[in-house]
Amino acid sequence: MNHSVVDVLRRHAVDIAADLMVMGAYGHSRLRERIFGGVTISMLEDPPMPILMAR
Repeated sequence: MNHSVVDVLRRHAVDIAADLMVMGAYGHSRLRERIFGGVTISMLEDPPMPILMAR
């Protein structure tokens, strides 16, 4: 089974009943994110809980 990083983070946060997720944001070029995807963008699209972002 091959799960994406976003799926693993979301599942773990729900499994441990986390109230808040703290993440560091790292930006890449738009082309690179379009080709490879981006965890930061994906997490912010449908967060399972509040997320505190730091850059």
